[in-house]
Amino acid sequence: MNDRRRQDAYRSSPQQESLTSLWDGYLQGGYFDSEGYLKPEYVSRERVEPLVKAMCSDYKKRLTSNQIRRYFGHCRAIETRLKSTGVPWSSVVAEIKKLDIAAADGLGKERPKIPKLFHDFIQCNVNAIKSQKDFLEGFLPHFEALVGFGTSHFVKERS
Repeated sequence: MNDRRRQDAYRSSPQQESLTSLWDGYLQGGYFDSEGYLKPEYVSRERVEPLVKAMCSDYKKRLTSNQIRRYFGHCRAIETRLKSTGVPWSSVVAEIKKLDIAAADGLGKERPKIPKLFHDFIQCNVNAIKSQKDFLEGFLPHFEALVGFGTSHFVKERS
């Protein structure tokens, strides 16, 4: 099988779970309830841990602690810029969109560096971020929950 067909087979493998099969209605209606508070399911163990477990059990490419640290670190750097330097939201939007670019690149390699489910998580969340509040009070706590609940599941790599 040539490299392109191997990549396509990986990306469309029927054994892989999807965001919607793991979490019905994922991100429909955004991060916040009708009163503007973060929906508790985005930081609850019951909803987030099965998602991260599936990312870490992909038989083709498991999510590693190094990979998650790379993406989460990118988000923390954006958060720091917004909070400490007071840069306008519009100046960091492109940096947030770059998460989707990095995930597409990580999945598109001959030997993918991230599982498809993590790619889909990043892509779906980047598309859901429409404002500074979405990023700081919606996505970041949700991503932090994924990192926290995933710590015991991520593949550990040597430095």
